[in-house]
Amino acid sequence: MEIRKLNAARGWTWVKQGWQLIMHNPLLAISLALTGALGMILAFAIPVFGPLVAILLMPVLMAGYMRVCRALEENEEIELTHLFAGFRTHAAPLVSLGGFMLLGALISSMLVILIGGDALTTLLENFKTANDPQMLVDAMWTAGSGVALGLMVGVALMFALMLALQYAPMLVYFSDVPPVAALRASFAGSLRNIVPYTLYSLIMQILALVLGFIPFGLGLIVLLPLGLTSLYVSYRNIFPFPNELASSQSTVIDIEA
Repeated sequence: MEIRKLNAARGWTWVKQGWQLIMHNPLLAISLALTGALGMILAFAIPVFGPLVAILLMPVLMAGYMRVCRALEENEEIELTHLFAGFRTHAAPLVSLGGFMLLGALISSMLVILIGGDALTTLLENFKTANDPQMLVDAMWTAGSGVALGLMVGVALMFALMLALQYAPMLVYFSDVPPVAALRASFAGSLRNIVPYTLYSLIMQILALVLGFIPFGLGLIVLLPLGLTSLYVSYRNIFPFPNELASSQSTVIDIEA
């Protein structure tokens, strides 16, 4: 599998070409992204098993929206069924990615608590009951080095887990890569392109801040589909499809390094 290394400017290109994908069919690109997000919210709201089911199905819906992006790229007619394409093919390996997500989060949490010890447990309990943010900040500063180390380890592990998972659903769905190999490839591709990825993340954060000023949260409605379409663009740049020529036939995705 080829994993391309791209220059820093690609971080902006991913955002720009993600917007161009949305503009191929703005109504469906935005509405299908919101439909998937609403489904996740409703699943998380189900008591006891809802969050578990939502996490397991998250890669399936992610693959479905990436199928929507593929249709946008190829100027195909967009259908609601595209959003559920992951349920029709590759459902089992995609669900297994959700299982890896749960396992990784569980291991990260256990390590954080193990390193932080009783001081971290006490601090977490204070977070639940305290109403004064300044008291919580002061408590974090006085909790000791073990708490700080535990929290840093937790952040690092969750970041690594995010990198391993962000491209894995696409690799499974589009390229039939087995789940574990897809996780490894996603992590390797993300690290290999950490410079454009960092620029991309900064641009998306700035956009989120700017769009957040639009009344009634209307600007943020665009942020979700833009995040998904730009992620698809970055995937197409980093992991070219098999037998794909350097001069892609796509009018949106420029995959030359």
